[in-house]
Amino acid sequence: MDDKSHEQLGAGLIIIRRAGEATAIEGELNEASAAEFEQMLSSAHEATKDVVKLDLSRLDIEGGVAIAAAVNAIRALAACSKRVIISGAPQMLGHNLYRIGMLEGAIEFVDIRLDEPLGE
Repeated sequence: MDDKSHEQLGAGLIIIRRAGEATAIEGELNEASAAEFEQMLSSAHEATKDVVKLDLSRLDIEGGVAIAAAVNAIRALAACSKRVIISGAPQMLGHNLYRIGMLEGAIEFVDIRLDEPLGE
């Protein structure tokens, strides 16, 4: 039997928690869902303070407010966890975390997604 739970956030984000695996976050992170996203990630470390695994392969981030929310939430998560492993992150998220020097230490990326070029 598959031990997982789904949680629908009000602004179109879906959180899928799988026992022993990564927490998957799906949907569109935007200004309307930013606060819920930050709150959800802050509760992710409550399950384990050792290693937190996030699967963002089906998450789209739209706009500056959403990027800032994602960066702040991951910063807070890394501060209270030994390691945060993020798979399938959008390229813009990886770029912003790199730019502010957060990829040294507790955060590990696996398979960053490449954004599609505009106008092609």
